[in-house]
Amino acid sequence: MKKALLISIVITLSISSLFAWPNVAYVNILRDAERAVPKKMAELLKDFDRVLVQPCRARTVEDAVAQAIASFSTKNMNPAVSVAAVRDAGCAAARISDPQLDTLVASNVSKFAAVFYGFDPAIQNGKLAEYLKMRREQSERLLARLRRSSELPDREDVVEHSPQFGIASIAFSHAVTDVANVWYHIWKSSNGDLAH
Repeated sequence: MKKALLISIVITLSISSLFAWPNVAYVNILRDAERAVPKKMAELLKDFDRVLVQPCRARTVEDAVAQAIASFSTKNMNPAVSVAAVRDAGCAAARISDPQLDTLVASNVSKFAAVFYGFDPAIQNGKLAEYLKMRREQSERLLARLRRSSELPDREDVVEHSPQFGIASIAFSHAVTDVANVWYHIWKSSNGDLAH
């Protein structure tokens, strides 16, 4: 019985981490996304940074977003609980762009320059499902194309010049943008102040 439980736990952890950024990357992604969201939301996230940097619970984006919106709608909810729900939604959104280059990402994440691609019209119009469908399709196509180009030989030994670094860097910026968009949706759906 104990052996079966242990095997089940190992399989669950393996599956949940299969499409996940390394933990160190999540902190950078979330903090970079924090700079793009409305001012009041950014202030809340900064105030509860110790919650924001804790490990994420594995959830789908849709489930995590619903949980976050519900937490903001509940009267007398501890703000730390809401920030934890927002964190989990951010991590779920970031997974859309995971390049699956964990070793490279973990050792080079501080070298990635985040590019924020802006708030998508679908998100601004409250159409989360449309946005997620579009981003999942885009990410799949982009990562497939980038992986094909990564088969080219490296011309230099400098990791920042490698195709894999480029792939990870682009995926990182897409993850930051996805997190900011999902957080914007949560904040807007919770009647948060949208002023920047």
